[in-house]
Amino acid sequence: MVDISPLKPYIPVNPEEFCTNPYDVISKEEEQELKRNPTSLIHLILPDGEGDQVYLNAAKAYKVFKDKSIIVQEKTPSIFVYRQESAHFAHQGFIIGVSLQDYEDGNIVKHEHTREKPLKDRTNHILATNVAAGLVWTVFRANKKINALIEQIKQQKPKFKFKKYGYEHLLWQENSPHIIKQLKDLFRNEKIYIADGHHRAASAAEYRKIQLKKSSVDKEIDPPWQYLLSYVASDDQIRILPYNRVIKKLPMSDSEFLNNLEEKFKVTLIENAFNPKKKNEMAICLKGNWYKLSIKKKKFKSKRDSLDVAILQDVILEPILGIIDPRADENIFFVGGVQNPEEMEKYITERGNDLFINLYPVNIRDLESIADEGGIMPPKSTWFDPKVLSGLIMHDLKEY
Repeated sequence: MVDISPLKPYIPVNPEEFCTNPYDVISKEEEQELKRNPTSLIHLILPDGEGDQVYLNAAKAYKVFKDKSIIVQEKTPSIFVYRQESAHFAHQGFIIGVSLQDYEDGNIVKHEHTREKPLKDRTNHILATNVAAGLVWTVFRANKKINALIEQIKQQKPKFKFKKYGYEHLLWQENSPHIIKQLKDLFRNEKIYIADGHHRAASAAEYRKIQLKKSSVDKEIDPPWQYLLSYVASDDQIRILPYNRVIKKLPMSDSEFLNNLEEKFKVTLIENAFNPKKKNEMAICLKGNWYKLSIKKKKFKSKRDSLDVAILQDVILEPILGIIDPRADENIFFVGGVQNPEEMEKYITERGNDLFINLYPVNIRDLESIADEGGIMPPKSTWFDPKVLSGLIMHDLKEY
């Protein structure tokens, strides 16, 4: 059900210096630090400037990287295996091109709405630079044959092996036409799900639509812009962390808020900071005090409605706190990737906020089920960890 393709990407000569986290999780402080390095991808993915100058500067940075051989193009179409590992966790998958026609046909399944402003930004960026530098993280349901092919490719010496952001990053390259055909045949029976990178995927699809409208497109050639740069991993290789919420100021007294909660939840005062232990259980830190919330009604209309992020939005944020659009409301912000509840507590005790909402992480199978049903999850429902590096593989959309 999915058509995949090898790539002839640009690859950094020094990936440890060049590669970064995805643009949308880089803090302002990290951005400024990275910009001290002229060979960092940051100059392409988060360029300086105002208005359209931002996109012109991105295009200039990409040209500089090529002209100065900071990145070099592979001559042979290849597929890649990418692995991140630490003492505590490891995951791996393929870096390949995935047909954007499959995206349009629904074989690459979405679970989030894109927003107009960031989609326009990423589309303008890709139109100016003609390159995809960030991976769209997708998953397939665990498949023994596909996973065995990964292990076969890993028998080679890795092309790269370096440490960054607390993980060792390994990249293997495979250009055997026989193995590439094997992988293409295996993915013809698969559906894949977008885990992380909905705006990157949508902007690539917009770029493709623009290219298809051009009369000069040669229908006999399969150009690179027909394919989405994707990290494709087995769903048993996935670690999802909660995407928690912080309320800056409670619009009512603590007692009134707790009374409202008790209509829908069993509310239990807990002595110490803690993480929820199971689905449909939340931990909240209210003015420094921790409470466990257990939902009373556990019959839900849909799989989406059973998610804790959905319960939070439908039962607490909108009806009690008046937060209808959490993306736009200035009284709420999101914290992803933090696992230590004592660190969460500091958002209240040290940073002056009123309420920290600590959620149980979404299960990948719930995500897949919701996507299969055509459902849409609440914004910022999942934090996939660790983030896959940007710039490790750069998919030029013009160079055939």
